[in-house]
Amino acid sequence: MLWVNQVFKQVRDRVKPPQWASWQTLLFLSIFSVIVAALTTSPPPQIAQRIISSFGWVFLILSVWWFVYEKPVKEKLTFFDLFIGPWIVGALVCVYLFGTIEGNVPSQTAFISWPPISSLIWASPKFVKSDPSTKSPVYTNPTKPKRQDIILVLLANLVISCWFQFYFQTQDWLAANPGLRAEDFSRSSFVWQPQRYDRATVLSRGADILNLAAQNVRTELEGKPWGQVERWLTQLDQQVPRLRQQVRDELPRSPETDLWELNAQVTSAAYDLQLQALSNRPNSRREGYELTRTCRITQVGKPGSTQEFNFNESAPPATAPARQQFVATVQCGSIDAPRQIEPSRS
Repeated sequence: MLWVNQVFKQVRDRVKPPQWASWQTLLFLSIFSVIVAALTTSPPPQIAQRIISSFGWVFLILSVWWFVYEKPVKEKLTFFDLFIGPWIVGALVCVYLFGTIEGNVPSQTAFISWPPISSLIWASPKFVKSDPSTKSPVYTNPTKPKRQDIILVLLANLVISCWFQFYFQTQDWLAANPGLRAEDFSRSSFVWQPQRYDRATVLSRGADILNLAAQNVRTELEGKPWGQVERWLTQLDQQVPRLRQQVRDELPRSPETDLWELNAQVTSAAYDLQLQALSNRPNSRREGYELTRTCRITQVGKPGSTQEFNFNESAPPATAPARQQFVATVQCGSIDAPRQIEPSRS
């Protein structure tokens, strides 16, 4: 237990305020505010609790700010003549501003705002100096070299902020358009190569659309009277929107589904119905994809039932010859090899 007492004594000596104006005092005020906020109960929207917890965050930020500028701490936080303490304080400020105040987990805005806010924290001591007579802080105009350093650091952090913004924007693009993952970014100096999709994965949703469309066409036309099928095919411009909506309702909702458009056309007098899945997904070549599947619709004869004529006589009833009925049969082939198309075609 001796080592436990020694550790406890070192921690106590470290956090014990040497005087009332110290970072330890601010830290204790922050801890006290957190405890009071946890014990505070008020009806929604719990304004009192939020105000007290905000004071806790302010005291914590000021305490860490003061702590990192302590001479021994500042020396340990300086790497290659760059003091990273302001960026630690800036991280706390961003968590407070975009996490606590907004009432949610720190969002992308916190990461994007972190570099410029930290650079402002880094530059603020350059505008303040201590009055030797009154020991109070007074405003000062930075010298020309310091002004140049401030501008360079601020611009560098703005570039970092832009890189954060670009990273999150890229992730949003990939989430909305998974097909972008099939692109090759190996020659890019700016984009980190995401997890690649193979071509089959990229085109799988288009194949799903064609398979469902072919299944719905078979359900709609198989075994139906040929005259009804011909009317369906001649009114194809009215049937395609309904078929497209049926496919969308049956497929799971995803951004990939929205990128594909289903079309259909009759390509021959023998009623070859060509189903097309067109995608104008964004990629590096600004090209889309086209998948096709052809369903051949033909008529086959179906023997009709014989018709009897009963004349109420003792002779056997007369029968009319069976009348042949023509119905449709649908045979859908496999999906053709995908090909790339220009955006104007899709």
